[in-house]
Amino acid sequence: MSELYFQAEEAYKNKDYTKARKLLEKEYLEKKTFRTNYFLFLVFFKIEDYIAAYETANEYIRQYIIDNEKFKKYQKAAIFAGMNVKLQELSNNIFEYTTESEQKEFDKNQQTLLTDYLNKNSKLELMKQLSYLGIFPLFQQRKILKDAYGLSVDDFFINTKKILIDSNIHPLLKSNILDDYRKLNLEETVQYTDYKNTVKTLDVKKLKEIEEYKIYKKIYKEFKQLPMNDFEKDLKWKEIVLKLMVLYPFNDIEQNLEQNLIYILLCNDEFKVLNEQELAFSKKLEDYIEQWNNL
Repeated sequence: MSELYFQAEEAYKNKDYTKARKLLEKEYLEKKTFRTNYFLFLVFFKIEDYIAAYETANEYIRQYIIDNEKFKKYQKAAIFAGMNVKLQELSNNIFEYTTESEQKEFDKNQQTLLTDYLNKNSKLELMKQLSYLGIFPLFQQRKILKDAYGLSVDDFFINTKKILIDSNIHPLLKSNILDDYRKLNLEETVQYTDYKNTVKTLDVKKLKEIEEYKIYKKIYKEFKQLPMNDFEKDLKWKEIVLKLMVLYPFNDIEQNLEQNLIYILLCNDEFKVLNEQELAFSKKLEDYIEQWNNL
């Protein structure tokens, strides 16, 4: 171990957590290890900087998951960082690898911590903001929805489902909400507006990860063949995925439009002439992405 680490240990023993944090941040910047990560996590925990503790732990999340005591500390960091919904999504993924007694222990710990957090942090104003989310500018909508992750799962669903039919909400926010419902394993039926602002009904249980949809696989297969360098491909693919998320969950794309979606997204055929409907569709996608990226 380095001299910085030993100095941080000494500062921690002397309860000089500010000094310990500065030393460990420098050490972690020079060489990232789980040992330093967990020590830094504990320091953030001590000074009650739960957001920093949560974000730090996420860099080595697997190591926290496999250690029950560390995971229970992680649960507190997540909840007091306002990330209860994201914690539940993670828990749903790992519970199949835990015993029944561990599941009950983690569930009990999470509920106890959440009750404590909500008693100290009223969410009434947040729920009011969610009710009128459409009146806020996009950057504020994103912040309010992030704050909603601090709610219980039930309150998160109750207060976000009505957002899905609001035409003043950006479609990427709606698709993120739907994806959260999927990760939460909700067994609900909701209404939402598609990219044409047409109200549709959706069974949440039928949602899949975006990578599992046929249209995603088809476009990715064609994309890999484009003559671009790695940097250009990375940028282009991120843009394409955002556009696909605007259309998520792909239930309402007309058959003829789906067939030409590959040309609209990849623009890899200079001889392909888009019709009026396809041009309008392409322009709408571009506008949505520009709004999202210009925050």
